[in-house]
Amino acid sequence: MAFMELWLEKLLEKWMLDRNLDCENIKVCRKRKDLRHGDFVVPRGVLKIDSNIIERSDLEAKVQEATAHGTLPIGRVSCDNHNAVIFFVNRTKAFKNIIEEVISSGDKYGHRNERNQSVIVNPVDLNIHDIASNDHVLVSTTQLRAAILLKHVLPLLAANGYTTEVSKISSTSKVVELLNTLRVKVSEQVVPLTEQDWEPLFEEAKASKWRETLETAKCLNDLEEVNPEASVVLKSVEPIILNIRNVIDDEHLPTGRHGYDKNLHLVEVIQGSGAASVALMEAAFINRLVPRSDDKGDEVVSPAINCIHLVSQPLAFSQQQADLLLRACSPSSWCLQQRHLVFGTVGSRKSSTVVIADAEEFYNLRYNQMTQAAMMKYGDHEQGPGWQDMIDGLTAASVTFEMLTTVCGRPVLLDLAEDDLEKGIDNRSGPFVLYNCARLATLLQSFQDRVAQGVYPELPDASKIDFSLLREEEEWSIAFLYLNAFPQLVQDAGSNWQENEGICVNLSTHKVVHFLLSFSKTLSSYYSRYHILGGSEDHLLPLMFARLSLIRAAHQVLCNGLRLLGLQPFSQL
Repeated sequence: MAFMELWLEKLLEKWMLDRNLDCENIKVCRKRKDLRHGDFVVPRGVLKIDSNIIERSDLEAKVQEATAHGTLPIGRVSCDNHNAVIFFVNRTKAFKNIIEEVISSGDKYGHRNERNQSVIVNPVDLNIHDIASNDHVLVSTTQLRAAILLKHVLPLLAANGYTTEVSKISSTSKVVELLNTLRVKVSEQVVPLTEQDWEPLFEEAKASKWRETLETAKCLNDLEEVNPEASVVLKSVEPIILNIRNVIDDEHLPTGRHGYDKNLHLVEVIQGSGAASVALMEAAFINRLVPRSDDKGDEVVSPAINCIHLVSQPLAFSQQQADLLLRACSPSSWCLQQRHLVFGTVGSRKSSTVVIADAEEFYNLRYNQMTQAAMMKYGDHEQGPGWQDMIDGLTAASVTFEMLTTVCGRPVLLDLAEDDLEKGIDNRSGPFVLYNCARLATLLQSFQDRVAQGVYPELPDASKIDFSLLREEEEWSIAFLYLNAFPQLVQDAGSNWQENEGICVNLSTHKVVHFLLSFSKTLSSYYSRYHILGGSEDHLLPLMFARLSLIRAAHQVLCNGLRLLGLQPFSQL
């Protein structure tokens, strides 16, 4: 729950307790529309109280006093037939407080203080351990979604105070090329697995208390099929099988919806042929993330490190096997708190007439559509030095919004029609947000140009601007529903994943794109209805300054939101 709603609930609860009134089910809600009739409400369904008690009491004075120094000071308290209590924010003071906070915080607006916690993100689908055999394999659209989620999750966690990094990518040249195209910053060092990585786990597995005999395993008939073409062969040909179900039971690990899969049982570490299993190779890769020793060779005693495995649904079961295999074979791995962020696969809608075989084809389809749209808007003669950067940015925004609009755990269905520019909104959402961000940047730059020409005076500091002139409902919606709500959005999207006691991470990776799209629609409507840059007469300047300050803060929030998606805002388009 947002801080303001919680604060109002506490105030109202204390006020009612002092008067021996029932306050068991108080629930304060932030309104999303029709704000002229109140900003926060307590519905009568959750609080039964006589209207006369509210209207004739000192509640209004108590709330005004308690919230006077907050970002959203309450100016009036009332009630109606549907709401037991209605709180009205003092808009003039709130405008000033919100805009000052956004402008003073700048690129850090919405960010939380550092938590002194590290998070390593392991993009499982992008790691190809047998590079030699898979270098020719095309990159799938599901792997594209993994790369875009990675590009979003890293800044989202960083904005919530975590120190983030990506596990070193051991992958094919095509995957590395995809990451470079999307401008995903990962270590350039591609380090394939070697026998030195899995040999310690192999030795631990041989003596493990969870090891099963081959006869027992055959009786249980629960072995995973191992790739007969595996290129990794160890010295021993003695098959090694671990009962990871016993690992779960003995260590009291969670199972079920938020825990390990209840079907986990046996996992083969080494085949009879001597080939290392996929689970062993993945466990060895994860084991690299565990701190070993410092430069002097002394063992490091470090605080727990969070590791989030970003994994698609088809690979989620095998990744849990690798997780448990590492727990069973590496005592030091327990300082690595492994979590799993499972995302859905990518397919196409039934109405799509084009068959896309891989990520490159899909990306090229969107690139061609963005090029076509830009040529229709600007014409061929406008192609200059920044043309290529613009098309690349629009394409990245289109693909990013398309992949992130859907809730993380659900599959993404793409509309692959070649003439999709006029159908559906999925592939136009990202460019729409970029255009609106650039539109505000152009407006602010136009003002600065006229200041340089002597047409307008400099924009005063927010503390000297009369925000009582902002009287339109759209202006209050921009400040209250978007500018003020942005920090809470960032927190809701990326800070609550540790509250779940299981292994599954619940990051709301869809929330930022939905927020930016809704915000851009509101800004576009406002910008079209109201004139921002007016005449330079003295009596017109105060309103223009108030609106410019609002636009400046809105542009800052749009830029901050786009950076959370790994997208670079444009100053003009």
